[in-house]
Amino acid sequence: MSFRFDIEKFDGRINFGLWQVQVKDILIQSGLYKALKGKPASLSEGKEPDKPSDSSGDKGKSKMSEEEWEELDMRAASQIRLCLAKNVLANVARWSSTKELWEKLEEMYQAKSLSNRLYLKEKFHKLQMEEGTKISDHLSALNGIVSELESIGVDIDDEDKALRLIWSLPSSYEHMQTVLMYGKENVNFSEVTSKLISEERRLKNGENKSSESGALSVCGNRKKYKGSKKKIICWGCGQPGHLKKDCKNGGANLANGSKSDATNVVVFENEDDEFVF
Repeated sequence: MSFRFDIEKFDGRINFGLWQVQVKDILIQSGLYKALKGKPASLSEGKEPDKPSDSSGDKGKSKMSEEEWEELDMRAASQIRLCLAKNVLANVARWSSTKELWEKLEEMYQAKSLSNRLYLKEKFHKLQMEEGTKISDHLSALNGIVSELESIGVDIDDEDKALRLIWSLPSSYEHMQTVLMYGKENVNFSEVTSKLISEERRLKNGENKSSESGALSVCGNRKKYKGSKKKIICWGCGQPGHLKKDCKNGGANLANGSKSDATNVVVFENEDDEFVF
């Protein structure tokens, strides 16, 4: 059975922690994850390590040879390299074993230095949502920063994450900040997230209703109505079958002899046609 996975190549700019999670999942699905742990001690000592048996009727374990381990290690390293952009690959191409390659990537892009911790913490505390941004996109940005912090050993409290989300909202969500915090002894991130998504959906539905109510539009003295096709009536003489401009009676109203106001034009529309009277 073959699998197809789509993963963005790591170029040094995207979130390294999230990229790692995806690559680990690929290695697990491919049966290559154990290569990340390095060469088994039993092989280093000249012994053959256990491996899962290929026999469906045998629940025991068979032995993995040195050659089989080398093949597994090469395949795993190859999978990782295929998930790297060329600019990153150039920096780690000389490491052939999976464990060495993985550790080198962590050393280069998962820096646990003080400067990196301060940078990520500042990024977390200064995060702001711009007007027009989807809540889901903003949540992705926030969770990405939290993921990077956690990958270098910095844990963010659930309440701190919830408060950061609330305080990062734009002015259009100002009323929600009060709703989410009023009378609360503590706030929960999942609860805040759920309410914000519901509020975004409510606002979107409100905009759609406003658009529908604007189906009747007035452009100068031209009025448009959405509806079915109507029978053509002359606004001059009041008789059916022709327009006022084609009226043989000169547009005179047969009932009172007056001429109608030519500035009042009604347009009826169906799905395909527009009729102007």
